[in-house]
Order: sequence, then C-alpha cells, then structure tokens
Amino acid sequence: MKQLDLEFLSGAGKVQHIKLKYVNENLVEETVRNAMTDLSGLKLFEKDDIEMYAKPIAARYVETIHQSIFEDKAEKVTEV
Repeated sequence: MKQLDLEFLSGAGKVQHIKLKYVNENLVEETVRNAMTDLSGLKLFEKDDIEMYAKPIAARYVETIHQSIFEDKAEKVTEV
C-alpha cells in the first residue's frame, strides 16, 4: 500500500508533513498541487499563532516494505 506524503513549509520556515493512506495512486501534479494550495489557503492548522501548512513544497507517494527477520507471536494467556 502506498501513502501520499504532502510536504508543506510552515509559517516559521519548518517542513511539515501530512501523510494520507488509502489514496488514489494515479494522481497528477496539477490535482495534488491545487488541493494542497486550497488546504493551505484555509489556514485551519495553527500552533502558537504560526501556520502549520503555509506553503506546499512537495508531494510524493511512499511505499513501505516490511521485511521480517523474525516475529514471535504472543500466546493467548488463559486465567484459571
């Protein structure tokens, strides 16, 4: 499964991310850029009077692959 990682610059100049699961994996730049611009324009997210998502700077799909080395499953404990 891929995640969509939306990267913004905050009003303080720090990089902030919004990561979304279960997304359309065929999005194009214009669609994502417009959605990020609309989201930042709403000014919904602030911390200490600083906009958290002031300017869109990047968007990418991220795919995480888990490769188990070992995995001990916890046994169900039955109380007597």
